[in-house]
Amino acid sequence: MRTIIQKNNDLGAILFKMENILILGRQKNIALAELASLYGSENFRLLNDVCVSTTLKTKDIDFRRLGGSIKMAEIIGQYQTTEWVEIEKILHKDIGQLLNLPVEGKMNLGISTYDLDVNINQLKNLTIQLKKSIKKFGQSIRLVPNQSLQLNSAQIIHNRLLTAKGIELLLIRNGQSLVIARTTHEQDIDSYSKRDYDRPYRDSRVGMLPPKLAQILINLANPEQNTVLLDPFCGTGVVLQEALLDGLDAYGTDLEPRMIDYSAGNLKWLENIYQIDNKYSLETEDATGHQWKHFDNVASETYLGQAYSSYPEQVRLTTNINNCNTIISKFLDNIHDQLPEGKRMALALPAWKERNTKSFISLPLLDHLEELGYNRLSFSINSNDDLFYHREGQIVARQLIVITRK
Repeated sequence: MRTIIQKNNDLGAILFKMENILILGRQKNIALAELASLYGSENFRLLNDVCVSTTLKTKDIDFRRLGGSIKMAEIIGQYQTTEWVEIEKILHKDIGQLLNLPVEGKMNLGISTYDLDVNINQLKNLTIQLKKSIKKFGQSIRLVPNQSLQLNSAQIIHNRLLTAKGIELLLIRNGQSLVIARTTHEQDIDSYSKRDYDRPYRDSRVGMLPPKLAQILINLANPEQNTVLLDPFCGTGVVLQEALLDGLDAYGTDLEPRMIDYSAGNLKWLENIYQIDNKYSLETEDATGHQWKHFDNVASETYLGQAYSSYPEQVRLTTNINNCNTIISKFLDNIHDQLPEGKRMALALPAWKERNTKSFISLPLLDHLEELGYNRLSFSINSNDDLFYHREGQIVARQLIVITRK
């Protein structure tokens, strides 16, 4: 049973009719673009750097499909305060209603805070005192100890906080108000790890596309169910595997026969591990000149060029950028008339971190997409220029774009 306790009904958050909270991953802007692509930007409101609220109900969000969000939680309370002393009083007073106490058997409880002015010692003290309030309901309780202000995915899963006997409470600042939510979904870190590291064929020389990013690319392309998703630079088949797991037919091509062999081996492994009903096909072909058979949408990590362990000389970098730009421009010219009208193509293009700055160098072709015959889609939650997937210390990043044929 869901409990909603609202204080001060003129809150903008309440007028927005928030239903759920999503906690975003490390690449915030990419996660927001994914949500906007799938469900429409009008259904979301950014609360702080990592939390977004939505008017959508739990049943309307396929969390398993999201690569950019870490967790989802159902809102169970809203209050007009962000003062920690007041929050402590609220929890002691309303904890019975918030948790629907008592429940049968022993309960596991964890608490995470977001954007509140609180330190780890204050949070630990709250959990200890809250245990006493909960016991007054005759409820047996076990607390999950905090090492930081947010519990991580491993703690939540290991301590069974998503089961009927487990609860993770999220305490979230929303402007000058407090949102309390109960976690309903957490990213499946074991499944992601299995799909990434247990595949029989991996090759660091051609890049290591994370399954989460493959999911995001597919969601930016936003294909309809039971259609064919094409990856023209399929590499070891990560996008193809995520497409199959998402209920799509997958079609992969790559210039290198070795990559097609790797994809075939990885997809065979996938069939043996998961229940895969959809079909896939693989071909050794050059994306700059191939005529593909039927497909609907495209999601792909394109040619990323040369990898670097240290920052290259400018001449070498310029040569690499121009080489990537030429290959990808030829690909875009080749596929233009083959891309079905109105269907999206989501691409991860190479970009390069500038030395000693936070800026990136993008492919020159991005300034000429209209000349190449494409419209670039934007998502109102964020700007196109912000969609860089990058890890600290990397020189080559991925810039995500979504385009359609003019």
